[in-house]
Amino acid sequence: MSRMRYVLILTGLLAGITHAQGPAQPAAAPQMTQQQMQEAMMRQMQMMAAMFDLKTSKLGFEETVAAIRAAAEKRGWKVDQVHDVQAAMKAEGAKDAPRMKVIAACPKDANEQLAKASQGKAPPLPCRVTVFEGKDGKVQVMRLNTGMLARGMQGDTAKVLAQVAGEEEAVLQGIVQ
Repeated sequence: MSRMRYVLILTGLLAGITHAQGPAQPAAAPQMTQQQMQEAMMRQMQMMAAMFDLKTSKLGFEETVAAIRAAAEKRGWKVDQVHDVQAAMKAEGAKDAPRMKVIAACPKDANEQLAKASQGKAPPLPCRVTVFEGKDGKVQVMRLNTGMLARGMQGDTAKVLAQVAGEEEAVLQGIVQ
């Protein structure tokens, strides 16, 4: 079992045990050395990095946004809107706002299926795909790593998340490397 999966499972188990035992009593914070704090921060950063799927687009910036939107609509996804983050940042006074758009799109009924499969215990999916221009000028596509989440779950919840991950991969096929 990979170390990351072990940490995720252990964290989930501990959260469930804590929830089942009722509210925790305040405990004295353990004293950590600077090295322990740095190691904990590094583990947290690694876990955060694993939670997201980042791929380079084969297309230009606007072409990537349009292609993702079109592919999602073709597969019957609900595509709400495209948020122009760069424009919003500039409107707030940012001078060097990076090119970035967030596409709000989700496979049809994905969150309803997830809620049913998890008996209401799993949070809804964010259903967002972010397209941005990196400092190197390459167009990047980032989304929640739903496939990784599926591997950390069991039963019907895992099946629903795996189906969503497959849908996401199908939408991005031919767009990202």
